[in-house]
Amino acid sequence: MTEPGAIAAQASASGRCPVLWVEDDPVLSGWVAESLQEDGWPMLVAHDRCQALQLLEREVPKGQACVALLDMGLPPRPSRPDEGLLLLSQLVAQWPVLHAIVLTGQHEKAVGQQAVHAGAFDFLVKPVAASVLRQALERAAWFSLRQQELWAQGRLNLSVPAQLSEGVREASDQVAEQLIRHVLGCNGFNVAAAARALGLEREQLYYHMKKFGIQRQTPPDPGPGQAA
Repeated sequence: MTEPGAIAAQASASGRCPVLWVEDDPVLSGWVAESLQEDGWPMLVAHDRCQALQLLEREVPKGQACVALLDMGLPPRPSRPDEGLLLLSQLVAQWPVLHAIVLTGQHEKAVGQQAVHAGAFDFLVKPVAASVLRQALERAAWFSLRQQELWAQGRLNLSVPAQLSEGVREASDQVAEQLIRHVLGCNGFNVAAAARALGLEREQLYYHMKKFGIQRQTPPDPGPGQAA
């Protein structure tokens, strides 16, 4: 067990947010945790719902960026997703900038819909390729860190009404679009300032604006007889 505050110190030193990894298979749990630690991610490892909540409560302040990797099949009923879905709903309710990635091999479509409804940011089907897991982790961490910055400024108030018929990827895109629109609006649609707030290059922000059909807003031209 780590000393209280150790994970926060690791996160500050590495520039990466903590990762809560919840998996009841000790072999898989240890392999993934070791691999991600080698990549520089501060890891919190739990094997059931209660342990996960206790670890996060001890190590991660409510407004700190964090990513949770959650296996849905957890004790005491690892053959069902109930415990994993309950944990997911508790995490997103208590840690407002936490982003959760759900992993499951159980009835993928049905569980995926339930996970979206409970607040999952992304959804991966086991077995997951290491490259796919790393990409999902980087993406979730990026959004969590940006939302942490806005939350600290009292400027974050996003709501994403995802439909269950939509996939997790579509719901995640809604989060991305709302975040980008929100930051652009707060910066008067100054792309350079918004890019700095989001931690992006201007070219990257332009790419996302084009992807989501976001147009730069400029003051309307004065009409005839109106002062310029």
